[in-house]
Amino acid sequence: MGYARLLATPRIAGLWGAQLLAVMGARLYALAVMWLVWETTGSAFLMGLVAVLESVPYIVMGAAGRGVLTRVATLRRLAAVEAARAGIVACLPLLWALPEARVPGLLAVALLLGITGAVFDPVLPGLMPSLVAPEQARPVMGLLDLTGRLARILGPGSAGALLLVVSEVHFYWITAAGFAVSAVALAVIGRTAGGGGAPSGGEPGPERKVPSAWPLLRAHPAVAFAVSLHGLGIWAGTAAAIGVPILLTEVYGAGAGAYGLFTAVTAAGALLGNLAVGNVKIRLAGGFLGVYCLAWIAGGAALAAMGLAPTLGVLWAVAFLSGAAAPFSGVTLHAWLAERFGQAERVAVLAADHMVIRSAGTVGMLVVPLYVAAAPQAAFALSGLAVIATAGVGLVMAPRLVRVPAAARS
Repeated sequence: MGYARLLATPRIAGLWGAQLLAVMGARLYALAVMWLVWETTGSAFLMGLVAVLESVPYIVMGAAGRGVLTRVATLRRLAAVEAARAGIVACLPLLWALPEARVPGLLAVALLLGITGAVFDPVLPGLMPSLVAPEQARPVMGLLDLTGRLARILGPGSAGALLLVVSEVHFYWITAAGFAVSAVALAVIGRTAGGGGAPSGGEPGPERKVPSAWPLLRAHPAVAFAVSLHGLGIWAGTAAAIGVPILLTEVYGAGAGAYGLFTAVTAAGALLGNLAVGNVKIRLAGGFLGVYCLAWIAGGAALAAMGLAPTLGVLWAVAFLSGAAAPFSGVTLHAWLAERFGQAERVAVLAADHMVIRSAGTVGMLVVPLYVAAAPQAAFALSGLAVIATAGVGLVMAPRLVRVPAAARS
């Protein structure tokens, strides 16, 4: 019902629909670029380099990008960022006409999209709560999370189907169109926003300069623990990202169809979990951190169980539970930030969160394959247990960590 009420508001519905197209475009590009680099070069190293180039700007922005984040913290300026993304992707067909420029072009675009994404991704969730009434913070953050969940379901099939029926040139134009639609929607909503639940009475803008995240994290140990646990969870999760195909082939003797079913079942669980957490507020003694840690305990248990599942049927059930647990962590943290922090502080913490998870993901992709390939079942179990142990400590400490002195509140 929370989603339904929000989507009955034209500007929220328009913004959500445009973001779905933009996230789909980003997902399409991310999936296709790996294939195109491999098809063009046959180099696994260059495929990895694309992922690194896309992640590095998030790390830099989280560490030293406060000035940039402050300047773009309005919907109309985010529209300019989306327009830039559309232009970057639309320029690729020009490079595609020159075979010798294809690989450098793909790498350059990966870096530029990483830079624009590092600006856009922490700022939009920081602005969204300012567009709605305070009691709608949770469902609006849930809706934003839902765009990513849907893109993970629709993206792989859409990218494959499009590349079968259109050329690379037309594929890039279709991807660019998603960003362009998002840019138009942000510009229009940013110009017309006013009243209707926006606390500021107009477009959300920079209340003040985006502060450094580190004093905020020191003053709010519950948030600092949540960000750290997020990084550990992403690092451990690379065992599944890399290890599921290995697990299916070596342990179960299954093929690509089983991997597709695993992905679909996980995505179905994530959709159900999103609908639950976005519309129902769960209360525990440890506040948001208690719910957050329970979600990671469930996710860690599912990860460990993947390595111990005796049959494929049990593996599908575990995959569903793993997907269902995932939205509870992200939406819970974002909703709590929306309720307790000002806009500038939200952006700072979200940028730090992106920095941590991108760093953890990059390190995980370099380290985790070494032991997943050697012992996939043990790798799943140990990775899951590491998440369970850390989240368990957070769950026990949650009531103490969420108590922040009044002088430390933002």
